[in-house]
Amino acid sequence: MKNTCKDKSKLNLSIDIIMLLLLMPIAGIGLLIKYVLIPGIQRNLIYGSNIDLTFWGLTRHQWGTIHLILSVTFLTLLILHILLHWKMIICILKKMIPNKYLRIGLLSLLVIFSLIMLSFPLLIKPELNDKGPLHRNRDIKNSNSLDYIEQKSYEDTTLNSSNKTNKSQHEPENKHHNFVNEEYEVYGSQTIQYVADKYNVSAEAIAADLKIPATFTGEKLGRLKKQYSFTMDDVKASIAAHKKDKRINRKIRE
Repeated sequence: MKNTCKDKSKLNLSIDIIMLLLLMPIAGIGLLIKYVLIPGIQRNLIYGSNIDLTFWGLTRHQWGTIHLILSVTFLTLLILHILLHWKMIICILKKMIPNKYLRIGLLSLLVIFSLIMLSFPLLIKPELNDKGPLHRNRDIKNSNSLDYIEQKSYEDTTLNSSNKTNKSQHEPENKHHNFVNEEYEVYGSQTIQYVADKYNVSAEAIAADLKIPATFTGEKLGRLKKQYSFTMDDVKASIAAHKKDKRINRKIRE
């Protein structure tokens, strides 16, 4: 009996040590994601666009996965810790709450609340928030600028000589390129399919422009650009080109 108590004490102590060793990196990774591997808007303001932040070769999303794994492991050990101390917990509760039914009711509420807090992220849907008037004004500006570029290109092609035509065609392209860099938001954490859906273009067409197999449209751009040597400006240029083609084809049909 004495040996059994010693073994149980050693097991409890081992579990407590492991839980402490897990709790420290859980807190540390949370601070890493919050203050070092900062998200897109803050990252762009500090480091500029087309920059992916990593630590030990892992992005903030990959560190988030590690954080989740450590958290689940910690929770499992916590449950085991409670089970090993269950008799002591019940004994203390009996002294704190003599009424049996009140004690059972409070324990039941605690268990239900814990399960709800654990499972609710899997049961909810994200809220979709409009970016507001500034975003809509930017879309209007985008549309008007594209109309101007197309009209100017058409007039130059029709009225000028061949040499002047070639010169005039570069100006709208440069304006269009600058406009693309300012207006299209493309980040390494996004996939080709996400970007294509966001700007209503074909994901396969973007992949073809970047010389990426069409089966990789679900991969993140940050990973793909390391393998296929393209830039985020190339992605933006592809989006702009295909949106321009769609607008021209729509005007022709009209």
